[in-house]
Amino acid sequence: MFNLRQLEIFRAVMIAGSLTGAGRQLQMSQPAVSKAVRRMEDLVGFALFQRGKGRAQPTPEALNLFREVEKVFHSVGIVEKYARDLKESKAGVLTLACTPTLSCSFVADAIARFRRERPRVRIWLQIAKTKEILDLASSGQIDLGVIFTPGDHAGAVTIPLFTTSLVCVMAPGHPLAERVEIRPGDLAEEAIITNIQSEPIHELLGEAFRTVDLDRQVMVGSNHTISACALAMKGCGIAIVEPMGVAEIFPQAVQRRFSPEVAVMPRIVHARHIALSRTARAFLAVLQEEAAPHGASKLRQLDPDVIT
Repeated sequence: MFNLRQLEIFRAVMIAGSLTGAGRQLQMSQPAVSKAVRRMEDLVGFALFQRGKGRAQPTPEALNLFREVEKVFHSVGIVEKYARDLKESKAGVLTLACTPTLSCSFVADAIARFRRERPRVRIWLQIAKTKEILDLASSGQIDLGVIFTPGDHAGAVTIPLFTTSLVCVMAPGHPLAERVEIRPGDLAEEAIITNIQSEPIHELLGEAFRTVDLDRQVMVGSNHTISACALAMKGCGIAIVEPMGVAEIFPQAVQRRFSPEVAVMPRIVHARHIALSRTARAFLAVLQEEAAPHGASKLRQLDPDVIT
């Protein structure tokens, strides 16, 4: 039937009240507007306007048609605004995945800030384990993932954020809570709670336990930091975990530095062969900014002279 240009011409005549006025509005000649209107009348099989004295008087049929055309252009306006919002990363959908504790730390801060700045963007956050996040990111099922090191995938780009270290988490009142740092020898008689052996962090931790048989000391294995800390708070032992999100979820928990240091690095991952959307790139920048103070805080702990 009609194309959008024809509807635009019809609408211009209705608003201007004349073919000449519509031509000025659309930067078309009056004969071109007249020809377009006649073409539309041929298509619908009835007159749209009564011409006379320089005016174009709409017929009752034209008035009814105009109401529907206005709905179309209202929808077009919405689409145009949505396209502008997409260009400015103010609308759209952002898909994310991260580990449970990271979702309660700087990732949550980044999402909150991003929502304040771009309230029309919908965010879908999936909580998963490292391997699952890498698979989701490399296949393009999510825009961005946030994981702890180690974790690499041929199909994923990795962007390091900062370096932090594993900590010992225990309930208030535990005898070792008085220590500034805790070494493997201090844990020789303690029940250890940590990630199960298949988890990458368990492998890193095993390298630090040279004087203590870590596998024999691990009395409770868990594949989530949250459950490990919850068990520690119930007096089941001492959890050795990554620190992100622990204070937010367990504000009463005691955290102590573990020595020798076992470094872990939160990192962003995304598909290697799929370009990031404008919205994803905008969130990536926010995520990096929100993560930066955590890295700076770590540097201050290691060497106060590093940052002035």
